[in-house]
Amino acid sequence: MTLDSDETLHTASTTVSLENVEKHVSPAPVSTSSPQVSTSSSPRAASAASSDSSSLCSNDSSLASNEQFVVRNHEVQQCMSDRVTWYTKSRDYWTQVPSTIDGMLGGYGSLTHADLCSSAQFLAKLVNQGGLGTQLALDCGAGIGRVTQGLLLNVFDKVEMLDTCREHLDNAREFMGDKMFANVSAQHCCGLEDFHPAPGTLYDVVWIQWVIIYLSDSDFIKLLARLKGAIKKNGYIVIKDNVTKAGCELDADDSSVTRSDLQLKQIFKKAGLELLEETFQKGFPRELFKVKYYALR
Repeated sequence: MTLDSDETLHTASTTVSLENVEKHVSPAPVSTSSPQVSTSSSPRAASAASSDSSSLCSNDSSLASNEQFVVRNHEVQQCMSDRVTWYTKSRDYWTQVPSTIDGMLGGYGSLTHADLCSSAQFLAKLVNQGGLGTQLALDCGAGIGRVTQGLLLNVFDKVEMLDTCREHLDNAREFMGDKMFANVSAQHCCGLEDFHPAPGTLYDVVWIQWVIIYLSDSDFIKLLARLKGAIKKNGYIVIKDNVTKAGCELDADDSSVTRSDLQLKQIFKKAGLELLEETFQKGFPRELFKVKYYALR
């Protein structure tokens, strides 16, 4: 498989261009008001605290001996340790979010085309390295199927969708249309912390976008370790998410923590994964957190 100069991804059975990616995405509603800045699995506005290494979730050496955590701030550790409350808050948050592109992107629905086109370029780079199959992908934090429809089903024959909110999954058929939804081979309604791949199921790509902020450090590590055993020999776990400049940022209202690049790489290492590719998303507004891709195996 090769990527031509016109940024078209060719496989033995299909041709996927960036124009094709855009064609399959429903136009995002354009709001005349300012975007809603939320802590959802979406682009987020960066606060001043996130760039300060002595801020809310900066490293605390007095807690460094606790191997359950990568984030070393006592307040964050306390929040994560109350597992029931931690995950209940995030599930409750998502039941209030409308099943629209704007809802999935926390009020930044206008960024969906830039997001999907950049993701297509990153995925094409992985394909061009050779050996990556295009039979089955898993979309983690799939919601209504924005990424399933706009990216993954333009490359993979089948996609499984995973999300904690049943209402969003139930709206996926209407959002995607019957023809494309027919290629969704399964829907899993559960949190990532509780997801266990079916025995014998192997994915070419596991795509995890704007959802890891809801996982505790311990559950994040355990999830990645499980997924490592559920990808094919030449497959990838792809994480695309917000990163802070230093330390991390906690939002206790919906149990989310945005981590630094260093903290994420520590988690990858603890899960036994090798980082093969990484790059930043380009073209997003400057007031948002930087968004970074990681390809792991």
